[in-house]
Amino acid sequence: MIGLHSIEDFGEMELDALKELGNIGVGKAATSLSQMLGRRIEMSVPEAVIVKIPELHKYINAEEMVAGVVTGLEDIENGHSGFLYITFPEKSSKKLAEILLGDSSDEEMVDSTLMEIGNILSSSFCDAAAEMLGIVLLPTPPSFGRDFAIAVIDAVVSQLAEKSDYVVIFETKLEESENEIEALVMLIPNEKFVSYILKLLGMVE
Repeated sequence: MIGLHSIEDFGEMELDALKELGNIGVGKAATSLSQMLGRRIEMSVPEAVIVKIPELHKYINAEEMVAGVVTGLEDIENGHSGFLYITFPEKSSKKLAEILLGDSSDEEMVDSTLMEIGNILSSSFCDAAAEMLGIVLLPTPPSFGRDFAIAVIDAVVSQLAEKSDYVVIFETKLEESENEIEALVMLIPNEKFVSYILKLLGMVE
């Protein structure tokens, strides 16, 4: 593919392919959640964007308190491939708890529920990415926390063994009946994972 040497060269077609990856991932997650809850849950990724880490503040409210689940991505062949960071703004996490639990007053129960949803989402994204990229990709056990959005991003980026300059943000919507909840699924890939994506997208055209 001419000109497509790094993730910053991605154009509309490549972003559409990433958005498709996001939609496959959340589609799998919606199916799992629907089965678990016995009610119809729909999820979609209306937008996927690639953001330089220093410019993340333009897309997320760095000072906002979020409930987040961080999962490492392990590629069977080449080892660590990056992180998935799934966040629910405070308002969304409470709304989600009310839908799923009928009550958001028990913080421990809310956190447990959000972690389970984050776990389902990260597993579904791993499955979707593995299928598209033709690799075996496994999520590590997720870690859950509440903190300012930027604090978690900083912590994740600092753990990457290889340099990572970009974050792929999947703006995610979860719908249940009349309720709509926003979440962000952020893929922080290392260079190995980016090379898989470039290889895949190089085959698309």
